[in-house]
Amino acid sequence: MRAHTSPTRLAETASGADFTVTSATVSDGAPWPPEQYSGIFGVPGGRDVSPQLSWRGAPEGTRSYAVTVYDPDAPTGSGFWHWAVADIPADVTELPEGAGDEAGSGLPGGAFQLPGDARAARFVGAAPPAGHGAHRYVITVHALDVASVGVAADATPAALGFAMAGHTLGRATLTVTGYTPGEPSGPERVEVSRLVPAPASAVFAVLADPAGHVEIDASGMLLGAEGGPIAAAGDRFTVHMDREALGDRPLGRYDVEVVITRCTPDVEIAWTVEGRRVRPHVGHVYGYRLTPTDGGTLVTSYHDWSGVAEEWRRRLVFPVVPESALRATLGVLERTVRRRSAGA
Repeated sequence: MRAHTSPTRLAETASGADFTVTSATVSDGAPWPPEQYSGIFGVPGGRDVSPQLSWRGAPEGTRSYAVTVYDPDAPTGSGFWHWAVADIPADVTELPEGAGDEAGSGLPGGAFQLPGDARAARFVGAAPPAGHGAHRYVITVHALDVASVGVAADATPAALGFAMAGHTLGRATLTVTGYTPGEPSGPERVEVSRLVPAPASAVFAVLADPAGHVEIDASGMLLGAEGGPIAAAGDRFTVHMDREALGDRPLGRYDVEVVITRCTPDVEIAWTVEGRRVRPHVGHVYGYRLTPTDGGTLVTSYHDWSGVAEEWRRRLVFPVVPESALRATLGVLERTVRRRSAGA
């Protein structure tokens, strides 16, 4: 790769020397190369390769470093942590490209990676939502006055930041950008993700089982299901519903047909729901995408109502299932996968 040598001046030491960080992977203000985008999150060409970093001019008294990569523009209300490395020895002033793989193969002895917001202890590349505009990715080297910052290996980057607050002598920062063209995922689609510590096959086995849909229901509406295992798009099964569990509409108990619209084993499954006495069918879609990653499977649950009939747009408030319910279901899904795996 072509080397870039435009350092960003961030901090002044007591002696007046600049504390700076540079990269042979990307220059300050420039966009990420394709390798630094996230294949874990399904970005075409993304490989989740951490950037090469070099730093110099650390403040006097530095005994260790930490490195973080943070996206303040992620639509989460709290940004998104892509990488966090703690306890880098004071005599180390460089990390090679790819150091942040799942094994931390390029990290020096004593250093370790914390799980970021994807809950994977590794570098997770850029994956800004399509059409959301350019995101900033702030790469920071923190110079600390302790040899070990004293956080657990499973701590969050926020906890690392708290632990560093009283020990930071200086910071050197490099800011790069990332952008995904196309239409935004909203306002007619909601997606949430969770790392489930199990192989994709175990997660898919629950989602391909009609009884599994009842087990992972977080609303209390699903009373039971009838039908065989799902094998392909077009498969159907019956679900017995109880709307009184929500107390919002006087529909009582009724049955619906679940119709599978996508089915790629261990990768993705999606379906729509058809009421037996309702015409036209609403046409909204629920689904799950499964992406194997370090520590298990990144499970993305989505609710898409972009294809809903106009009649239903006037009658219903979308999303019918809010983001909070999708998140709750992912939690129940993890619990169900654990229980099934333990009983296997």
